[in-house]
Amino acid sequence: MVITKRIIILLVFGIVSISQVHAQKKGKLEKFIDKIYDKVEGDTSKPNKKYFMALPIWGLYPETGWRLGLSLVYLFHTKKDVVTRPSLVRLNGQYTQNKQSSIKPYFDIFTNRNNFNFKGSFTYTKFIENYWGIGNTQTDASKELYDFTLNRLQLRGTYQIYKNVYAGINLETDKMSDLGFVDGSALKASNIIGVNNSYTAGAGLVLSFDNRDHIYYPLHGHLIDISTLFNSKAIGSNYEFNNLTVDARTYIKLWNHNVLALQAFGNFNEGNIPFRQMGTIGSDMYMRGYYNGRFRDKHAAAVQAELRKQVWGPISMVVFAGAGNVGNTLSNLFENIKPNYGIGIRGIAMRKERINLRIDYGRGENGIQGMYFTLGEAF
Repeated sequence: MVITKRIIILLVFGIVSISQVHAQKKGKLEKFIDKIYDKVEGDTSKPNKKYFMALPIWGLYPETGWRLGLSLVYLFHTKKDVVTRPSLVRLNGQYTQNKQSSIKPYFDIFTNRNNFNFKGSFTYTKFIENYWGIGNTQTDASKELYDFTLNRLQLRGTYQIYKNVYAGINLETDKMSDLGFVDGSALKASNIIGVNNSYTAGAGLVLSFDNRDHIYYPLHGHLIDISTLFNSKAIGSNYEFNNLTVDARTYIKLWNHNVLALQAFGNFNEGNIPFRQMGTIGSDMYMRGYYNGRFRDKHAAAVQAELRKQVWGPISMVVFAGAGNVGNTLSNLFENIKPNYGIGIRGIAMRKERINLRIDYGRGENGIQGMYFTLGEAF
């Protein structure tokens, strides 16, 4: 979504002004805010263990027009102790001005003392999106629209084999169908894998180290997550290819609740890969500002840093910067590296669970930009 610099400046100026105006009244106002949170969350002696939220989804995009939807979030604890992490069930639904739709149920469940963690999602999408081609040097001259129907199932289960060390399996099926193209489509003429519909099915292993003090807003700790996925005709896949995904994060507490968050991410593939399952840069999670799929290839990698600072009461701000790329080979990842940077605003949605509503504005090379409104931190 395109937004001008002036709007961002006004948002920042407004928040800083509010914090200054209320500086003398901070004690009274924060007490009032605390009472509101206590009503929702329960007080210290009798905290609530279940929360339900309904959040709007909105946006304006050139290819779809208005996007409107709803995100339903149910958060709970399977065990009432200070060790077991919160579990979450979420349902997102969207509809666009051009009559596209998507629905995505998602769950992330932690059992007693985090011994087991189960994650899963199902994505149904009948949508339209932009395609620029394969590689890290594609220009806007190659941009075209196509539409498709996607059904994707992702399941993952891990067991805590040692303190903070998890191992398990993940499964994924992906069905792309009903692809439609503009007249004279270069994508259709390319006969790239997946352009004539595709079905893939894969299974793999997961190994993870996670000693973060909290999963939604860590103040300190580390996460190193390594997962593999082997798509094989033996289990029904139309194409055979292998995927390795590495996600490494660290969080450094600076002062009060201010944090420096760092992340390195890599998505590496080998084999006959459908074009839409290739590595990409750009999303609300990393390389913010880039359209997801603006650059795609066999491999993708990115690094990012984010400084998170509380401004006043339930309001905080972040600044972030990073770099990423895609490539046909690993060495290509170091050619034509793409930068990104931006700012964000946070408002506490669930205080005790450290869950924020966030608005992020990111920019990249050649003036590319994007704005994101969602729940939870980028990483």
